[in-house]
Amino acid sequence: MAKPATAVDPQTTFTPAELSQSFQQYRTELIVMPMLAMQAALQHMTARTGIRYQQHVHEMKGNFEIGPYNKYKMGDGAVAIVQRTLETFFGNCIEPIDPNSIVQSLWGSDVTKGEALKNVPWVKRVCAYIMAQLGEKLFMEMWTAKRNASGTTTHDLFNGFLAIEDVEIAADKMSQEEGNFYLLPEAFDGDNTEELLKDWFFGVGSWKGIGPKLRSQKLKLFMSDRTKHFYEESYQKNHGSLPYNQQYQKASLEGAPNVEFVPLANVPDNYLSLTPRTNILSLWNQRGQDETFLVEKSLTSHYDLDFIANLFYGEQYLSINKEMLNVVRFYTAVTTTTGKNPKSEGWYVKSGSKYVQTADTTPQSGTTYYTL
Repeated sequence: MAKPATAVDPQTTFTPAELSQSFQQYRTELIVMPMLAMQAALQHMTARTGIRYQQHVHEMKGNFEIGPYNKYKMGDGAVAIVQRTLETFFGNCIEPIDPNSIVQSLWGSDVTKGEALKNVPWVKRVCAYIMAQLGEKLFMEMWTAKRNASGTTTHDLFNGFLAIEDVEIAADKMSQEEGNFYLLPEAFDGDNTEELLKDWFFGVGSWKGIGPKLRSQKLKLFMSDRTKHFYEESYQKNHGSLPYNQQYQKASLEGAPNVEFVPLANVPDNYLSLTPRTNILSLWNQRGQDETFLVEKSLTSHYDLDFIANLFYGEQYLSINKEMLNVVRFYTAVTTTTGKNPKSEGWYVKSGSKYVQTADTTPQSGTTYYTL
């Protein structure tokens, strides 16, 4: 009986020399595999390359306007120059691999499939799979990562968007008064999400609303995929009988077609980030010899190979001004703290009207902890 066309021969083997040579041969293609694995998010962001450690950008702020003629009128001429730091963090990965087990699992991977999978050498497919795995881990930590130089995981490599926002919130640079940060009054669900989103955006009720400069741009609204589901559920409950309501899926905010929904599995529930694509940055180096990708014969096993990868990665908002960014959060009280490390869990405590990340390593009696 003929073997199915998609079957993988379990006896397929590769030598360290073959894999190492393939890495070098396809290095230009393979180096972008982590980015390709993150495309669900990166297609809605701006990716900057050539960032090795730090690069500084500047933004000018001032309040100037023209009014009726008055020969004695004199402004203060105050121009503020705000610096933001674009930073990538250097990370590495050294892992023993069994290439044959990877080959056997490739058919279940979303990294490469179909005709594209059949038309490349097996060694290249193995390399692409490994590189894409790095990208998938980066993708899942894009919001939740927090830099810990002594850590060992992707979560510890860089500061995700939540950590970046936490610094600005603690410094009072993101707040309701600044017009770039709001707190949700209640968690999203299948009944309230459409109303909450529209009231927040247009400034209904107690909401201050989105400023006209930000509101008038072509915007990306980053949210959990669950939040988008809740929006569609509540929309159908509110408008299910309208003649123009012809489909369940909603790609933008009702009444604001310039606000494109970006539902992602790596974004926390009850969280929103509204910004133009040009303002939310994914930072890479991808230049020079610092970023090394090698496969060599294992130093510890006759059957394994060692996969070695070095790369730079980071994230940042180009501007946090209300004209470019608005973030919404809802903090939920933690109900079970026994045996937990509040700091490593990324929990918050309330300080006045703000929620700040706790430094407690053990739960403190009488303290209420919160999570996103």
